[in-house]
Amino acid sequence: MAVVRPTPGRKLPGLLMLFLLVNMIGIGVTVAIWVYGLEIQAVNALRLQLASHLPRWFVLPLMGVLGGGIAGALISGVEPGAKGSGIVQVMLWLQGVPVPMGWRVAAVKLLASGVAIGGGIPVGPEGPSIQIGASLAKESADRLSANDRQHRVAVAIGSGAGLAAVFHSPLGGVMYTIEELLKRSDVRTNAIAAFASFATIAWTRLLSAAPVGPAWLRELLPVIPYPSNVDEFRLVDVPILLLLGVLAGALAVLYQRGILRLRLTLRPLNLEAWQLLPLVGLVIGLGWSLLPGSFDNPDRLDLNALLGLSTPSTALLALGVQGIGTAVAVAAEAPGGFLAPALVVGASLGTLVQQVCLLLFSYAPATLLFAGGGAFLGALTRTPLTAILLTFELSKNYSLLLPIGFAVLTAIAVADQLERLTLFDVMLEEANPGSR
Repeated sequence: MAVVRPTPGRKLPGLLMLFLLVNMIGIGVTVAIWVYGLEIQAVNALRLQLASHLPRWFVLPLMGVLGGGIAGALISGVEPGAKGSGIVQVMLWLQGVPVPMGWRVAAVKLLASGVAIGGGIPVGPEGPSIQIGASLAKESADRLSANDRQHRVAVAIGSGAGLAAVFHSPLGGVMYTIEELLKRSDVRTNAIAAFASFATIAWTRLLSAAPVGPAWLRELLPVIPYPSNVDEFRLVDVPILLLLGVLAGALAVLYQRGILRLRLTLRPLNLEAWQLLPLVGLVIGLGWSLLPGSFDNPDRLDLNALLGLSTPSTALLALGVQGIGTAVAVAAEAPGGFLAPALVVGASLGTLVQQVCLLLFSYAPATLLFAGGGAFLGALTRTPLTAILLTFELSKNYSLLLPIGFAVLTAIAVADQLERLTLFDVMLEEANPGSR
């Protein structure tokens, strides 16, 4: 049977549309994340300014109430589809569930989440970035008259591009798209996802020359300037990293179960977002006032503040406040993600283990902060490569790759023995009982 080779002319329109689609997604996501960063920075600057002149126990709850109230009003009054992390909504859309997706969702999500995060509610920017990227990708595909399959691929790669842009993590964005959104995808689709993530980072770098905007966009710095020269990976580090992985896996299961219990507790109250989120902001603001002032600024994921902790008691306090605060915010469906908060909770656990090791043995691996963050994230989502690559890219330190991998894989093995379903799985089943 003769093989008919497609002529270049028959392929060109499809390749041209693909090139336009990927770059439209990249530019749209980059601009949206740029505006998003400016919004968070402006609200947070007001919060920090007030906290420098007035008591923190007054300012932090007040800004939490205002941030939660404004975000809740936008969600309740304009677009209810903007509540929650945004990741579950994208997953539902990819499964064919008719959830809102488009300009309106993107705009409300950007505004509500920016005010909430800037006001001190400890949710992450990556969930909104994923939903914003997916919404912009869908609109771009609409403009190019794409078919159903192209729409699905566009939404998935737009989500990955949103994650890549907010963390400056192209490999993490690609792996998230493949592991979480496009399971069992083909080689061509994986290549398109990689193209979109790298195109988004390329446009972010081009916009970095802008004279205004947040520092994280103008200068592609690590999430924290890691102070240790981690060039050694000692044999004695392995058991400590494995112990950290076991603790992270068990804590991730407890964290997941706690969120689900809180959701069941809040549901009978039948509170609208504009009623519930101010209460959440008040409670979290009071909790945050117990931490040192270095935790008041949510920039760079609070990891700089964790580096300043020097005793097990303060590390335990940070872990408790971070874990409970983010769990309450996620359970109340505050407009933000829980991947970045998961990194911070895990990093807090790593800091606690580090402080205990220093107290007992006068030695602790310098890798525990990042290894803890990656381990907790991996155990919570069961996406090993995403957790490893994302945490590695945040650190910008190749020497951390092996220690992170040890802790992540151990944590996932422990979590999988204790609980088969992830938090995403449970939320998807609640929203769409036929999803599994």
